[in-house]
Amino acid sequence: MPTPTNLTDRISHLRDRKSSSPIVTGPSAGPRTLGAALSSYERKPANDFFMLVVYKLLGIAVISQFVLIALLEVI
Repeated sequence: MPTPTNLTDRISHLRDRKSSSPIVTGPSAGPRTLGAALSSYERKPANDFFMLVVYKLLGIAVISQFVLIALLEVI
């Protein structure tokens, strides 16, 4: 059997295989839909402590700016 020459032939070849992935065969191939198959692999993102520190520093900077502006208006 000759090798597939382009991407379309390769995808067709993968669809013809019996043990192919539900992603390749599409949602009608099994009881699970493609969206359900993909959502089962999603992970909750990890806590990013660096971004928490950055957001805290940003908040402190914004509050400090408003305090300085208010003090300069009073003086």
